[in-house]
Amino acid sequence: MSDVRRNYELAFHINQNLEESRIMAIANELKDALVKGLATITFAKEPERQRLSYEVKHNAGSFFGYIQFNTENPEGLAGVEEYIKLNNDILRTLIIRLPSDAQKSQTLERQMRAKERLEKRAQAATKAGPLSRPSADGKKLDKEVEDIIEKL
Repeated sequence: MSDVRRNYELAFHINQNLEESRIMAIANELKDALVKGLATITFAKEPERQRLSYEVKHNAGSFFGYIQFNTENPEGLAGVEEYIKLNNDILRTLIIRLPSDAQKSQTLERQMRAKERLEKRAQAATKAGPLSRPSADGKKLDKEVEDIIEKL
């Protein structure tokens, strides 16, 4: 096992035609399967009734919930996936890997450094003043344009 804990999120839709107690039992069974797979649950949103944009297994609505967790052993998710396959009341699920806390802090650092560079460039540009262009004699410029047009 590695020492790195990875963050995940399990989102799920449960059949809306079930009793409220059965829906909560399924959500708790998902949590138990995660804990058996050596995961630590960090946040869980209890299932709430939701209207679906399109039918899933001939259902126009479902109870939607999600569980955020972290684990050192991604192979332990096999037990959860097996439970999901065997339970016909779970309409659809998705398990995604979330960025770790270290990755989030690295991203924030990069964004801060980029912002500082942009501010320094803006300050340097204001100190230098507007770009000065050599002024051209208007009559001379008109004469050159007329010469070019005559040659066409």
